Amino acid sequence: MEENSKLKFVYEEAYSYLQNKVGNEILRKNIDYYIEYKPESLNDIFEQMLESLKNRQGFSNFIAPVSEMKDILFNFDPQEVLKVYGDNYKELFQCFKEKFGNIYHMDINNKKNSWVIYSKGVLDCAKFLANFDSEKDFDTFVKSFSQYEFTIVALPMLLEAEIFGYGFPLACDFLKEIGYVEYGKPDVHLKDIFYELGLVDEKNDYKVFKAIVKIGKVVNEKPVIIDKVFWLIGSGNFHVNNIKIGSQKTEFIAHVKNKLEISAV
Repeated sequence: MEENSKLKFVYEEAYSYLQNKVGNEILRKNIDYYIEYKPESLNDIFEQMLESLKNRQGFSNFIAPVSEMKDILFNFDPQEVLKVYGDNYKELFQCFKEKFGNIYHMDINNKKNSWVIYSKGVLDCAKFLANFDSEKDFDTFVKSFSQYEFTIVALPMLLEAEIFGYGFPLACDFLKEIGYVEYGKPDVHLKDIFYELGLVDEKNDYKVFKAIVKIGKVVNEKPVIIDKVFWLIGSGNFHVNNIKIGSQKTEFIAHVKNKLEISAV
Protein backbone atom coordinates (compact mmCIF):
# COMPACT_ATOMS: atom_id res chain seq x y z
CA MET A 1 0.00 0.00 0.00
CA GLU A 2 1.32 3.47 -0.93
CA GLU A 3 2.49 5.49 2.13
CA ASN A 4 -0.16 8.21 2.13
CA SER A 5 -2.89 5.66 1.51
CA LYS A 6 -1.65 3.62 4.46
CA LEU A 7 -1.54 6.66 6.75
CA LYS A 8 -5.10 7.54 5.77
CA PHE A 9 -6.26 3.95 6.21
CA VAL A 10 -4.76 3.56 9.69
CA TYR A 11 -6.19 6.87 10.94
CA GLU A 12 -9.66 6.14 9.58
CA GLU A 13 -9.56 2.70 11.17
CA ALA A 14 -8.59 4.27 14.51
CA TYR A 15 -11.41 6.80 14.36
CA SER A 16 -13.96 4.17 13.35
CA TYR A 17 -12.71 1.82 16.07
CA LEU A 18 -13.33 4.45 18.75
CA GLN A 19 -16.74 5.35 17.32
CA ASN A 20 -17.77 1.72 17.62
CA LYS A 21 -16.55 1.60 21.21
CA VAL A 22 -18.08 4.77 22.69
CA GLY A 23 -20.17 6.46 19.99
CA ASN A 24 -19.49 9.64 18.05
CA GLU A 25 -20.85 12.08 20.65
CA ILE A 26 -18.47 10.97 23.41
CA LEU A 27 -15.57 10.75 20.96
CA ARG A 28 -16.11 14.30 19.68
CA LYS A 29 -16.40 15.73 23.20
CA ASN A 30 -12.98 14.36 24.04
CA ILE A 31 -11.46 15.61 20.79
CA ASP A 32 -13.03 19.05 20.38
CA TYR A 33 -11.68 20.28 23.73
CA TYR A 34 -8.31 20.87 22.10
CA ILE A 35 -9.78 23.07 19.40
CA GLU A 36 -11.93 25.13 21.77
CA TYR A 37 -9.47 25.89 24.61
CA LYS A 38 -7.51 29.16 24.60
CA PRO A 39 -5.49 30.59 27.53
CA GLU A 40 -6.47 34.06 28.70
CA SER A 41 -3.24 35.14 30.38
CA LEU A 42 0.42 34.30 30.89
CA ASN A 43 -0.68 32.94 34.27
CA ASP A 44 -2.81 30.33 32.47
CA ILE A 45 0.12 29.47 30.22
CA PHE A 46 2.49 29.15 33.20
CA GLU A 47 0.07 26.89 35.05
CA GLN A 48 -0.27 24.57 32.06
CA MET A 49 3.49 24.58 31.56
CA LEU A 50 3.80 23.24 35.11
CA GLU A 51 1.05 20.67 34.51
CA SER A 52 3.03 19.36 31.54
CA LEU A 53 6.23 19.37 33.59
CA LYS A 54 4.43 17.18 36.11
CA ASN A 55 3.59 14.75 33.29
CA ARG A 56 7.23 13.68 33.21
CA GLN A 57 7.28 9.89 33.51
CA GLY A 58 6.87 8.81 37.12
CA PHE A 59 6.13 12.29 38.46
CA SER A 60 2.34 12.30 38.58
CA ASN A 61 2.20 10.25 41.78
CA PHE A 62 5.04 12.11 43.51
CA ILE A 63 4.23 15.77 42.80
CA ALA A 64 1.30 17.64 44.36
CA PRO A 65 -1.59 18.95 42.24
CA VAL A 66 -0.38 22.06 40.45
CA SER A 67 -3.52 23.95 41.49
CA GLU A 68 -2.40 23.61 45.13
CA MET A 69 0.85 25.47 44.35
CA LYS A 70 -1.04 28.66 43.56
CA ASP A 71 -0.08 30.51 46.75
CA ILE A 72 3.60 29.56 46.53
CA LEU A 73 3.75 30.66 42.88
CA PHE A 74 1.85 33.94 43.28
CA ASN A 75 -1.23 32.91 41.33
CA PHE A 76 1.10 31.52 38.65
CA ASP A 77 2.67 34.87 37.85
CA PRO A 78 6.00 34.08 36.11
CA GLN A 79 7.39 37.59 36.63
CA GLU A 80 6.71 37.49 40.37
CA VAL A 81 8.11 33.96 40.71
CA LEU A 82 11.30 35.06 38.97
CA LYS A 83 11.50 38.20 41.12
CA VAL A 84 11.13 36.30 44.41
CA TYR A 85 13.06 33.08 43.73
CA GLY A 86 15.36 33.97 40.83
CA ASP A 87 17.58 30.93 40.18
CA ASN A 88 17.35 29.75 43.79
CA TYR A 89 15.56 26.43 43.34
CA LYS A 90 16.47 25.45 46.91
CA GLU A 91 14.38 28.29 48.30
CA LEU A 92 11.42 27.22 46.17
CA PHE A 93 11.99 23.61 47.21
CA GLN A 94 11.79 24.63 50.89
CA CYS A 95 8.50 26.43 50.27
CA PHE A 96 7.14 23.32 48.61
CA LYS A 97 8.41 21.19 51.49
CA GLU A 98 6.72 23.34 54.12
CA LYS A 99 3.38 22.77 52.43
CA PHE A 100 3.70 19.26 50.98
CA GLY A 101 6.55 17.63 52.93
CA ASN A 102 4.23 15.63 55.18
CA ILE A 103 2.65 14.00 52.11
CA TYR A 104 5.50 13.50 49.64
CA HIS A 105 9.09 12.29 49.93
CA MET A 106 11.30 15.36 49.48
CA ASP A 107 15.10 15.17 49.73
CA ILE A 108 16.96 18.29 48.63
CA ASN A 109 20.30 16.43 48.75
CA ASN A 110 19.17 13.91 46.14
CA LYS A 111 19.46 15.48 42.69
CA LYS A 112 17.19 12.74 41.31
CA ASN A 113 14.39 13.50 43.76
CA SER A 114 11.29 14.45 41.80
CA TRP A 115 10.78 17.66 43.80
CA VAL A 116 14.36 18.81 43.17
CA ILE A 117 13.91 18.29 39.43
CA TYR A 118 10.47 19.90 39.52
CA SER A 119 11.65 22.96 41.47
CA LYS A 120 14.41 23.59 38.93
CA GLY A 121 11.94 23.16 36.08
CA VAL A 122 9.42 25.57 37.62
CA LEU A 123 12.00 28.34 37.75
CA ASP A 124 13.11 27.66 34.17
CA CYS A 125 9.47 27.90 33.06
CA ALA A 126 9.09 31.23 34.86
CA LYS A 127 12.34 32.52 33.37
CA PHE A 128 11.23 31.54 29.87
CA LEU A 129 7.77 33.09 30.13
CA ALA A 130 9.16 36.27 31.67
CA ASN A 131 10.40 37.10 28.17
CA PHE A 132 6.82 37.84 27.10
CA ASP A 133 4.66 40.83 27.98
CA SER A 134 1.30 39.12 27.47
CA GLU A 135 -0.40 35.99 26.18
CA LYS A 136 -0.72 37.74 22.80
CA ASP A 137 3.02 38.29 22.72
CA PHE A 138 3.55 34.61 23.50
CA ASP A 139 1.00 33.64 20.84
CA THR A 140 2.86 35.64 18.19
CA PHE A 141 6.08 33.90 19.20
CA VAL A 142 4.60 30.40 18.93
CA LYS A 143 2.93 31.09 15.61
CA SER A 144 6.22 32.29 14.14
CA PHE A 145 7.33 28.64 14.22
CA SER A 146 4.24 27.22 12.51
CA GLN A 147 4.74 28.47 8.96
CA TYR A 148 6.74 25.48 7.74
CA GLU A 149 6.88 21.77 8.53
CA PHE A 150 10.51 21.93 9.60
CA THR A 151 10.14 25.00 11.83
CA ILE A 152 7.16 23.59 13.73
CA VAL A 153 9.40 20.97 15.31
CA ALA A 154 11.98 23.59 16.35
CA LEU A 155 9.85 25.05 19.15
CA PRO A 156 9.57 21.83 21.22
CA MET A 157 13.32 21.40 20.75
CA LEU A 158 13.85 24.94 22.09
CA LEU A 159 11.66 24.29 25.13
CA GLU A 160 13.48 21.01 25.77
CA ALA A 161 16.79 22.89 25.84
CA GLU A 162 15.57 25.83 27.94
CA ILE A 163 13.59 24.04 30.66
CA PHE A 164 15.15 21.58 33.09
CA GLY A 165 13.16 18.35 33.22
CA TYR A 166 11.30 18.99 29.98
CA GLY A 167 11.77 16.61 27.10
CA PHE A 168 10.54 16.88 23.54
CA PRO A 169 7.24 15.02 24.26
CA LEU A 170 6.47 17.20 27.32
CA ALA A 171 7.09 20.34 25.28
CA CYS A 172 4.62 19.08 22.68
CA ASP A 173 2.17 18.21 25.45
CA PHE A 174 2.36 21.75 26.80
CA LEU A 175 1.80 23.37 23.40
CA LYS A 176 -1.19 21.22 22.49
CA GLU A 177 -2.77 21.64 25.92
CA ILE A 178 -2.82 25.43 25.57
CA GLY A 179 -4.57 25.25 22.23
CA TYR A 180 -1.85 25.03 19.58
CA VAL A 181 -3.45 22.46 17.32
CA GLU A 182 -0.34 22.13 15.14
CA TYR A 183 1.24 19.99 17.85
CA GLY A 184 0.74 16.40 18.88
CA LYS A 185 2.63 14.57 21.61
CA PRO A 186 4.77 11.59 20.55
CA ASP A 187 4.02 9.63 23.70
CA VAL A 188 4.48 5.93 24.38
CA HIS A 189 1.06 4.95 22.99
CA LEU A 190 1.65 6.60 19.63
CA LYS A 191 5.19 5.25 19.45
CA ASP A 192 3.94 1.70 20.00
CA ILE A 193 1.06 1.95 17.52
CA PHE A 194 3.00 3.74 14.79
CA TYR A 195 5.96 1.38 15.07
CA GLU A 196 3.91 -1.83 15.16
CA LEU A 197 1.89 -0.74 12.12
CA GLY A 198 4.98 0.31 10.17
CA LEU A 199 4.25 4.04 10.09
CA VAL A 200 7.72 4.72 11.54
CA ASP A 201 10.85 2.57 11.52
CA GLU A 202 11.82 3.31 15.13
CA LYS A 203 10.23 4.63 18.32
CA ASN A 204 11.81 8.05 17.98
CA ASP A 205 10.20 11.27 19.25
CA TYR A 206 11.08 13.27 16.15
CA LYS A 207 9.96 10.62 13.68
CA VAL A 208 6.67 10.00 15.47
CA PHE A 209 6.02 13.75 15.66
CA LYS A 210 6.63 14.07 11.91
CA ALA A 211 4.28 11.14 11.29
CA ILE A 212 1.55 12.86 13.33
CA VAL A 213 1.94 16.02 11.24
CA LYS A 214 1.97 14.04 7.99
CA ILE A 215 -1.17 12.07 8.84
CA GLY A 216 -2.85 15.39 9.60
CA LYS A 217 -1.99 16.69 6.15
CA VAL A 218 -3.13 13.50 4.43
CA VAL A 219 -6.53 13.41 6.14
CA ASN A 220 -6.93 17.21 6.39
CA GLU A 221 -7.05 17.19 10.19
CA LYS A 222 -5.12 19.04 12.88
CA PRO A 223 -2.13 17.16 14.39
CA VAL A 224 -3.60 17.56 17.89
CA ILE A 225 -6.64 15.55 16.76
CA ILE A 226 -4.45 12.84 15.25
CA ASP A 227 -2.60 12.64 18.55
CA LYS A 228 -5.80 12.45 20.58
CA VAL A 229 -7.39 9.71 18.48
CA PHE A 230 -4.40 7.39 18.82
CA TRP A 231 -3.92 8.34 22.48
CA LEU A 232 -7.52 7.33 23.18
CA ILE A 233 -6.82 3.98 21.52
CA GLY A 234 -3.79 3.52 23.76
CA SER A 235 -5.21 4.79 27.04
CA GLY A 236 -8.94 4.12 26.78
CA ASN A 237 -9.42 7.17 29.00
CA PHE A 238 -12.25 9.45 27.85
CA HIS A 239 -11.64 11.91 30.68
CA VAL A 240 -14.12 14.57 29.55
CA ASN A 241 -16.92 12.06 30.20
CA ASN A 242 -15.09 10.26 33.01
CA ILE A 243 -15.28 7.01 31.03
CA LYS A 244 -12.50 4.42 31.03
CA ILE A 245 -12.66 1.46 28.65
CA GLY A 246 -9.10 0.26 29.19
CA SER A 247 -6.28 0.26 26.67
CA GLN A 248 -7.33 -0.88 23.21
CA LYS A 249 -3.78 -0.75 21.82
CA THR A 250 -3.06 -4.47 21.47
CA GLU A 251 -6.48 -5.25 20.02
CA PHE A 252 -6.36 -2.31 17.61
CA ILE A 253 -2.90 -3.17 16.32
CA ALA A 254 -3.99 -6.77 15.68
CA HIS A 255 -7.20 -5.54 14.03
CA VAL A 256 -5.37 -3.23 11.61
CA LYS A 257 -2.59 -5.71 10.85
CA ASN A 258 -5.23 -8.26 9.89
CA LYS A 259 -6.94 -5.78 7.56
CA LEU A 260 -3.64 -4.77 6.00
CA GLU A 261 -2.75 -8.41 5.36
CA ILE A 262 -6.12 -9.03 3.71
CA SER A 263 -5.78 -5.95 1.49
CA ALA A 264 -2.31 -7.07 0.41
CA VAL A 265 -3.58 -10.42 -0.89
